[in-house]
Amino acid sequence: MLKNLSIPQEFVLLALDRETNKLKSIFRMHVALYTVMACIIELSINGNVTFEDDDTVRITNSASTGEKYLDRLLEIMNAEKPKKLKQWVSYFYYFKRKEIYKMVVESLVDKGVLEIEDTEVLFIVPVKKYTDVANTRNHIVEKIRAELLEHGNVEEHTLALVLFLNIKNMLNDYFSDYEQKTLKQKLEILCKEDIYKKIRTVEIAIQNIDSGL
Repeated sequence: MLKNLSIPQEFVLLALDRETNKLKSIFRMHVALYTVMACIIELSINGNVTFEDDDTVRITNSASTGEKYLDRLLEIMNAEKPKKLKQWVSYFYYFKRKEIYKMVVESLVDKGVLEIEDTEVLFIVPVKKYTDVANTRNHIVEKIRAELLEHGNVEEHTLALVLFLNIKNMLNDYFSDYEQKTLKQKLEILCKEDIYKKIRTVEIAIQNIDSGL
């Protein structure tokens, strides 16, 4: 049964997928930062924040969301002056992204979705093993595939998740070569949505920081 998860929770769960593509998952960059940005999009959909025409993020409702990581993010943002989305990318690039990411992971454990086990590589290097004990990941993928491959609208929640996965090159792994043409056509349509501009802004801001611009 698919649990009621937020965009950042689903994004993190798929980002921790070591089975679909073990090598790629090891080298995924900025997962924690993208998780924070997914939280901001979640807050936008929930009506806690709004984006002005110049992409300034304004808090419109700071009441508790019922999720500790979202409440903590609102607290952090409330303590700062309003910033444009790309400025928030820069802020969280250097500060507090790991805190929020850790809280999202912990929320998945609290929901009984993930189990974390301390283990070792070659009996030397300590690592954490994340197990999708509820098989929630497969349900998320099935929902994504159904909405992208079939006719009809894509839900706003799914739309945001798909665009984040696509930006991070985490989407194609779940579609066969035969389905790639349909997927590409659907993505061309989805990338015309306003939310894509927000996620693209995040991607460009991260690239600029990495390049020292």
